[in-house]
Amino acid sequence: MRAAVFKEEGKPLSLEEVPFPQRNDGEVILKVRAAGICHGDVHLVLGEWNGDLSIKLPVILGHEIVGELVEDGKRFKRGDQVILYSNIGCGTCKYCRAEKPQYCENVKVVGVQMNGGFAEYVSVPESYLFKVEGDPIKLAPLADAGITAFNATNGIGMGDSVALLGTGAVAFIAAQILKSRGAEILMGGRNPAKLAKAEELGIPTVLMKRKDNMNMSQTLFSYSQRKFDYVLDFVGAESTLQDSMWLLSREGELRIVGEFGGFLNVPEQLIVLRGLRVRGILYGSMNDMKGVIKAYEQGSFKTLPVPYKLDEINEAINDIIEDKIIGRAVVIP
Repeated sequence: MRAAVFKEEGKPLSLEEVPFPQRNDGEVILKVRAAGICHGDVHLVLGEWNGDLSIKLPVILGHEIVGELVEDGKRFKRGDQVILYSNIGCGTCKYCRAEKPQYCENVKVVGVQMNGGFAEYVSVPESYLFKVEGDPIKLAPLADAGITAFNATNGIGMGDSVALLGTGAVAFIAAQILKSRGAEILMGGRNPAKLAKAEELGIPTVLMKRKDNMNMSQTLFSYSQRKFDYVLDFVGAESTLQDSMWLLSREGELRIVGEFGGFLNVPEQLIVLRGLRVRGILYGSMNDMKGVIKAYEQGSFKTLPVPYKLDEINEAINDIIEDKIIGRAVVIP
């Protein structure tokens, strides 16, 4: 079968013929219909997470997968279209029992520690699949961008004020979910084309000019002249984390989603005297997957896919690096 193989950091993925996947106990073979490209995939290819993750090369990346069963399983039948929950846990620890395998000490991620969806076929555990209907290209981003956005917005609703930092696929989905719930939102970013798309979707925005001496948080406050109940940081860089907690109202909460390696430097008294909270957002729970699928089916948001053929995957990765993608790049094997 045809696949894009990750062989060496800093090099393009290798497009080649590889053996058909072997099905282990509890697994089913999927014909991959669509696979989204997460920014995490780009971090791995560029070697930016070297040493942070246990990964053995060569491996086939791709964890945002929608596929079709090629044979009957125990829960699903041949021809069923399914979406993958990609974080495979041990099944017995307290996190797995709470349906939060992303926190399992022995978690393995499809497309990182196991071969993933940048291929024509993939073998995955059947118990981590959810049946879905519709266009697989539009559905694929739900498998990571969607579930992460849903987790990031849990508990936020009508009347809450929310600042969103960043304009990637996760931020776009989160903003739409919050808008559908009646939250008061403001998105800040540096890409005018992405902000224009957000405005089309009814999302108020602020352009953060790179030449400004102010960081992103200062720019947001200068524009809004108010503080927020929640700040959702979808970047996680120095430019966004710096002073981000000063944007929060009393008892406000900073939720960090992006993983660009920034440092959070906060005076202890700011947190204590204002009752502030900080929460890290890693993927989502199995219940979050059910929730985001339901929200999508109800029309709460669009995933904004940008399709590429498998042979165009390195072009897609370059487009992500150059910040050309509005929405989510999705590979069609």
